[in-house]
Amino acid sequence: MKFSTRNIAYIALLAAVSVILNTLTITMPGSGFAVSFTYIPTFIAGFFFGPAAGFLVGFIGDVLGCIIWPKGPWLPLITLASAMMGVIPGLVRYLPFNEKILLAISFVITYIVCSAGINTFALWHAYAATKKTFWVYLVARLPLQITNMAVNMVVCFLLMPLFKRIIVPRLQKVKAV
Repeated sequence: MKFSTRNIAYIALLAAVSVILNTLTITMPGSGFAVSFTYIPTFIAGFFFGPAAGFLVGFIGDVLGCIIWPKGPWLPLITLASAMMGVIPGLVRYLPFNEKILLAISFVITYIVCSAGINTFALWHAYAATKKTFWVYLVARLPLQITNMAVNMVVCFLLMPLFKRIIVPRLQKVKAV
């Protein structure tokens, strides 16, 4: 995807929304569990603007969210996972399936790689490595993380027609120019 002025503006807007949603993340004290909607702007950026844009939105959203409203120490692996939440839909988008299947595949892969994988490892290493094994920590995180992913996926599915109506026609104008 070409980074035209219009695309940069959309990416900046999605990054700003990601920062706001990151600051609104609800963290359950002492558990490392969080409910967040930061998937949505990051997914939209990756899905419509490509993996590089998705990476930027996830990265900026996490870093600025941590600076503005810190909920603990900054964990670089969490930032990497946030950025990967935009890269994955940007790469999956090129598979030969319809849009809803692509979105579902993106959420499942993102859940496995980012939420269950990278985030769980980072949180376990930072908070629980001396208390329990990684696998015990992972099993304890799975129910809430699956719920968080499912809620984000439903909201994203519901918002997708709106984003398609707003973003796609403007992307086509940029390609035509």
